[in-house]
Amino acid sequence: MRKGITTITLLGLFMSWQLAAHVQANTQQNYHTVYQSMLDKLVSEYIPGAVLYVESEQGRFIGSAGFQDLAKKQPMATNIVIPNGSAGKKLTALLVAMLNQQDVLELDAPISRYLDKKLLAQIQYSEAMTLRQLLNHTSGIIEYNDVGDYAFFKAQYAKQKEVTTDEFPLSFALNQKAEFAPAERFSYSNTGYALVGVILEGVLKAHPASAIRNQILRPLGMTSSYSKGVETHQPELASGFFINDEDPDFPTPMNVWVDMKKIIGTTATSDAPLASNVIDMAKLLRAIVRSNEVVSENVRNQMIGEQHLVASSGPRFYRGSKFRYGLGVWVEEIAGNKFYHHGGTEFGYYTQNIYILEGDVSITAFVNCGVNSRCESAFQDFTFEIVDSFLHIR
Repeated sequence: MRKGITTITLLGLFMSWQLAAHVQANTQQNYHTVYQSMLDKLVSEYIPGAVLYVESEQGRFIGSAGFQDLAKKQPMATNIVIPNGSAGKKLTALLVAMLNQQDVLELDAPISRYLDKKLLAQIQYSEAMTLRQLLNHTSGIIEYNDVGDYAFFKAQYAKQKEVTTDEFPLSFALNQKAEFAPAERFSYSNTGYALVGVILEGVLKAHPASAIRNQILRPLGMTSSYSKGVETHQPELASGFFINDEDPDFPTPMNVWVDMKKIIGTTATSDAPLASNVIDMAKLLRAIVRSNEVVSENVRNQMIGEQHLVASSGPRFYRGSKFRYGLGVWVEEIAGNKFYHHGGTEFGYYTQNIYILEGDVSITAFVNCGVNSRCESAFQDFTFEIVDSFLHIR
């Protein structure tokens, strides 16, 4: 249920062309005015609050609009920390690629090297799966959210006072028929990352959070980020609001805003491991794409190197783009413009994280709503306008 940007509209294209003209022609002051106006218009009865961070050779903007707490009418702050949903998959993938370089594990080894026979017997085609296939969604393992009628969320909702780790979502996919044999095609599956988390915990003899902090968060200076559920929530996790306006059989009441912080904040799973602010999210993706002292060229190549990308389906920004997936990152190319992204949706939260190498452009946006079509559609159009203002696709 975690998604990213979907199909654009003609109206969205027209608006993005207008924005491009504004950003190109105006000063830093107007650069701020344009984005702040967009944020203000984004807030609605279905989007309580929003944060946007844009940094490029043209300037830097960070702003917010709306409320971070509906009951208290507390204004949205630019430094809020929220769960990143599937946008955090790049963090899990980065750790695995680093451990691969350190010979702690091997990306292209069969997962049978790292798991016991009892667990392997409950996963169809496990003898043929590799870590890389789990991370690039070509393993064929079933999506745990698709098993039963909201079975995972109902169980998660009932466990909101408990910390749940990777074994919990993985349990819903065990003894289920695979979608296809490994390497046959691409199909996005959160389960693959949950299984990677189980492997990591076995290899490291501890939850991956410690290795993530020591090898990634601390070296990159991501001081407002943490592995949710297992590390102290400091800064405190912000509220995220979900409204069920479609399904009377869903666990939450109809047409009532529900704060999902306590439910999502206790999940410590590798398919959505991270809580962070917009600046830290931008740092992480930029470090994966652009040369730096923390992420080696070998690791970068494993994650987004041309020879390791697979044809993908899913949340592309542009119709007709060349659209591929690496390890935890989508690589999209249109009219000679290549950019990198991964969004994430949780109940009550929606994030988008984009990096464009040409112009050194970081775009990160949050809204404190999610898994609601009205919230997501408006946020998708909003984010696309900003992306297109830099790529100038006609």
